[in-house]
Amino acid sequence: MGTNHATTIVSIYCSDVTVDLSPLEFLSNMAANLDEGTVDLPAFPQVVILVQQAFKDPNYTPKTIAQIISTERTLADRLLQMANSTASNATGRVIIDLGVAINRLGAQKVYSIAIAHAIQHIRREESLRSIARSLDELWSECVAAAHFSQAVAKLKSLPFPGAFAAGLLHGIGRFYILLQSTKQGMSRPQVLLSEALVDGWHPAIAKAVLKNWQMDEAVCEAVGAQAQVHVVRAGSPTLTDVLIAGIRLANRLQNRYDTANFNAGGAFAPLDLTVEACQGLIAEADGEIRALQRALRP
Repeated sequence: MGTNHATTIVSIYCSDVTVDLSPLEFLSNMAANLDEGTVDLPAFPQVVILVQQAFKDPNYTPKTIAQIISTERTLADRLLQMANSTASNATGRVIIDLGVAINRLGAQKVYSIAIAHAIQHIRREESLRSIARSLDELWSECVAAAHFSQAVAKLKSLPFPGAFAAGLLHGIGRFYILLQSTKQGMSRPQVLLSEALVDGWHPAIAKAVLKNWQMDEAVCEAVGAQAQVHVVRAGSPTLTDVLIAGIRLANRLQNRYDTANFNAGGAFAPLDLTVEACQGLIAEADGEIRALQRALRP
């Protein structure tokens, strides 16, 4: 990850000819393929594909979705745990009906959890063992960002049902790049990408992947703009502002000495998030994030 991308060369194969491309060209080709509608990932579990198709129907009901999800016990259990978590169940009344759980969580959260279920399935691929630790670290960050994005939206009474989904899926670009790089290395020299290059490209890659998966447009836009930490958008706070705040709070949770994550300005400005408010969110986060990790565990 720390290799200088200006001098690194990766070999890829086109028909019977071997072509040398720089990592920048490797990422450019990846983005172009995504723009054409090609998402190159191991097969999703059938239940996730069926859930995606069901949500395309404007007349879907929680009961319809529940009938599909009930065929996959692990996914059903994830959703019930989420619906009964402290963050989603203020009354404390235990929900055992999957349809009620789906109605409580809302379409975007249910769909993002279904995608997370598929990603967990992909992570168990034997071919990905070499990057298992990197994927685990990335997943932990995404779960924390999902929690904080939702918490910020709730704290500020912002009507962003996609806050959790944006946080949970904001790292899908890094995930996709890691998988493609590893796949490349299975039959030819593996592409080595600098951290700076991945930082620059992963938001656009993530946006393209989510668009192909037909995630809500606001979630796609927020994920694509997640690196715009110093941009102050005019008007009311946006989902992008909430996501950036969620990511910064997740980073601060992992590194409590990183005071830069509390610097005022940028996305924090329209949210009017004080240092005290941020510290309060972090103080309340540990238990809830651990519960969320358990609900979304592989």
